[in-house]
Amino acid sequence: MKRTAVLLLAATLLAACGSPAPEPTPTAMPSPRPTATPSGSGGRIAFLSYRDNNNDIYVMNADGTGQTRLTNSPGPDEDVAWSPDGTRIAFASGRDGNAEICVMDAGGYGQTNLTDNPANDYGPTWSPDGTRIAFNSMRDGNDEIYVMSADGSAQTRLTNSPAYDGFLTWSPDGTRIAYSSERDGNDDIYVINADGSGLTRLTDDPAMDGHPAWSPDGTRIAFTSNRDGDDKIYLMNADGSGQTCLTGNVAWDAVPVWSPDGTRIAFTTYRDRNYDIDVVNAAPPEGGAGGSGQTQLTDNPADDDHPVWSPDGTRIAFTSERDGNNLEIYVMNADGSNQTRLTDNSDWDSWPAWSP
Repeated sequence: MKRTAVLLLAATLLAACGSPAPEPTPTAMPSPRPTATPSGSGGRIAFLSYRDNNNDIYVMNADGTGQTRLTNSPGPDEDVAWSPDGTRIAFASGRDGNAEICVMDAGGYGQTNLTDNPANDYGPTWSPDGTRIAFNSMRDGNDEIYVMSADGSAQTRLTNSPAYDGFLTWSPDGTRIAYSSERDGNDDIYVINADGSGLTRLTDDPAMDGHPAWSPDGTRIAFTSNRDGDDKIYLMNADGSGQTCLTGNVAWDAVPVWSPDGTRIAFTTYRDRNYDIDVVNAAPPEGGAGGSGQTQLTDNPADDDHPVWSPDGTRIAFTSERDGNNLEIYVMNADGSNQTRLTDNSDWDSWPAWSP
């Protein structure tokens, strides 16, 4: 996992290491409604901020205006996930002493706990139709994948292994979930039906295969693998066949993110002693081992990471340290041009999530 991902997950877990919390009650904490999004501005971006000395969730217009705090609790709020229709936000919160899955509307109203147990529940991910939420839970002693209805009912365990199962991603039709698992001694990628049946191993290599990302049309899965020594971006068919390396530079390439039209994959790369953002065409050249059109989008001495595409695929939001030791959120055109700073605070702003 990347440096920033480790820090944020650690914050959630550390918040849960104290004494068991009292039984939480549904939370409804009104927050100011965000400024209306101007027509044509490109929607909204939710993000995490430590500007108020606590991990909280903020939202802003895609041009950086209208920055509004949505959560205000004593514990960290993170793992932001927009519902497919953009009306709700699921997130993980440590407000009750341990990490639980919560939901609120896009204005911060109606904040409600969906899970309630003494272990950590985190990493909510909406099904494509918005009726279910898959998530990770440690309630059984190790990380397992659960699914529940969007109102928190019908919580069902999907995986059952003595090792880690996580980094889950829904298939576009909502019938399957791909994820990383250490159940066979090293990280590999598996797929399971949304009802828990049909568990299938897709990769089988002594190296690490992880961070699966389903293509928008559901036919392929991009993932990270170090089977060739360094972490690279790989691509395979949804049944595990045709595993092909897309990136070929001598660097660390990881955490693929598909463009909305499925033609390109953005990812974080580590070269020249810092993180940058690259993009590569999703279709490998015929007979070739690497992807075509690999392009470096950011290039400065500080770290740039965590790219997310705008819904129309014309822009990419990302996190950067180029303005000092604190993280800020930037946006750029999909070709790397017009890199623009959206947030400007003395503490960090990170993990942008673009609304549908």
